[in-house]
Formats: sequence, structure tokens, C-alpha cells
Amino acid sequence: MCRSSIFSFEHFAGFQPRFPATLLAVAAAIAVLEFGVRLVPEERLIPARSRQGEIGFMEREVLPRFPAPQAVLLGSSRVRRAVVPRLLDEQLNLPPNSTLNAGLASGRVYEALYLYERNRAQLKTARLVILNVDEWHLSSGWRLGSLYETRAPWAERLQLGERLRNRFILDGIFSMRLRLRVVPAALSSWLHPRRADALDLKLDENNQVLPPPLRKPLPPDAPPDVFREKVGTFYDHFEVSPVLAGHIEQLARMVREDGGTFVIMQLPNRSAYQAEVQKTHGKEYAAHIVALRALAQRLKAPLYILDQPAECGLTDAGYSAGPGIGGGAG
Repeated sequence: MCRSSIFSFEHFAGFQPRFPATLLAVAAAIAVLEFGVRLVPEERLIPARSRQGEIGFMEREVLPRFPAPQAVLLGSSRVRRAVVPRLLDEQLNLPPNSTLNAGLASGRVYEALYLYERNRAQLKTARLVILNVDEWHLSSGWRLGSLYETRAPWAERLQLGERLRNRFILDGIFSMRLRLRVVPAALSSWLHPRRADALDLKLDENNQVLPPPLRKPLPPDAPPDVFREKVGTFYDHFEVSPVLAGHIEQLARMVREDGGTFVIMQLPNRSAYQAEVQKTHGKEYAAHIVALRALAQRLKAPLYILDQPAECGLTDAGYSAGPGIGGGAG
């Protein structure tokens, strides 16, 4: 009786899957490159002119001046420029070097959390920790920063919105895209160490970290439409993210574990800048305020939202450099 050929396995004898040699070579090259990049110490790749570089500056040059701070301010350049530590010490009758202003240029909450956690043994002496929140801090639409991109926990990578999730998962597996893009700056740092170390920051006689004044500061009477492009960058793809709100929750929990009081604050921009925000992105700004109030209520944390300069005794004339207090919008 003849066997039907459709049930015969003889045709599969000697069958082996084939993988193109080029594909294998490319995969091997990627694996070697990824492994090699991971072997390079991260501090060797961090450009001085970055928020990670600023954190290094804070740890090297600033924190040693404040061995036991009683008040710590965290956030972006809005708080860095707004609060003068020496004057606050004098007004509150505190010993010198009691107030530490650790605001970072365009700093995200994650970077404030990272700075506090890395230096917790020193900062836990603070009885008061104030986090200044900017209107883009809860949004995943604006860039999240290279520090978070490289260090984001896997649970958070999976929780990010659809627009970011796939990229953050791939970056978690293959970190070379993030690391290789800073190689040119790192090479420049190695070849020109003096130039690379110039962050244009210094701790002045008021214990305030400030960069040099802008060469072309905005006039006090700048109209709202001057800020349209900048406003657009902060509100592009605006989306309140519970992941980013979680960073505030983590920081609040650590401060309270250390016996400190945690306060959330939002300092105002220029009234002209705020007018442009309300005109072009009023709905998004309102969503930010609702989320911030809900977060503060959940944390049972004091919340101070200052919408206009007049609420803290200022006018637009006090914003000589940019839309934010004494400088940029964050």
C-alpha cells in the first residue's frame, strides 16, 4: 500500500533554518557596541553643560558649603533665581548657610528627586523642603531629560503613555542611542578640559547659584506674542502623567521619613507670558492646576500656586532676563 507523500517527513530530512550572514554580522556588531558602551563609566560621558553636569557641580561646589541645611529648595531655574538664600537666612534669623537653593536649569522633578536621594545623608537635616513645580513638570509632552531616559525604572517605562512607551522600552534594552549622542560633547571635554568645565555657574556672595546675565534680555514691556514659541515648546503634546506625579510622591515620602515638612509651590511667570499661556493653552494649563491640587490633597502637602507676579509683590519689570522670575521660564 502506497504511502501518501503529504504525510511523509522524508522531505524534511536535512532541513535547517538559514540566517543571512549579513543579519548575524549586524546583530553581533550591535551587541558588541552595546556592551562596549555600557562598559564606559557614565561620568566619562556626561557633558558639563547638562543637567547631570549641573548636579555634579552642585555636589562638588555647592553642597560642601551647606553641611547641615535647615531649608532646601528644589526645582528649576525659576526657583534658583527667585530665592536668595542669604537673605532668607537673615529674614528667618537662621544661622548662615542654613538655606540651600538647589534649583537646576530646566530641572525636572526626577532630577530633584535624584539629587535629594544621592545626598540624603546631608539633606535629611532640612526641616523644610520646598519643591517648586513648573506648569510642564507633570506633563510627559516636554522632554524628560537624559538622566531619566537612562535611569527610568522598568515599571515606569511600561506605564508611560503610548507616545513614549516604545522608545523608553527600547532605550532600556539598548542604551547606546542615549550614550552615543553625548560622545561628541564628551570628546570635546577630554580634548579641552578647561572649556568643558566652564559651566558659567558660580555660587555668589548671597549663596545663590547664577549664570551670567543674558546678553539680550527681554524688555519689561515685552508683549505676550513674544513668548508664543516658548509657550508652544512647553505645551506641545501636553499630557498629565501619573508617572511624573509619582516622582513628587517619592520625594515627599523621603522628606517626611527624614522628619521634614514638604511643601509644593508654583512661582509665577511674567503676566505677559501667562497671558499667552491662557490665550493659546488655557485648557492644558487648567488641567495642570487640577492635577497639581489633587496631588497636594492626596499627599496632604501645603500648596501655594502663584499665578501672577502681583501675588508676590512683583511686576513684569522684575523679569528683566526672560519670562520666569529673573530669568527663563524654567
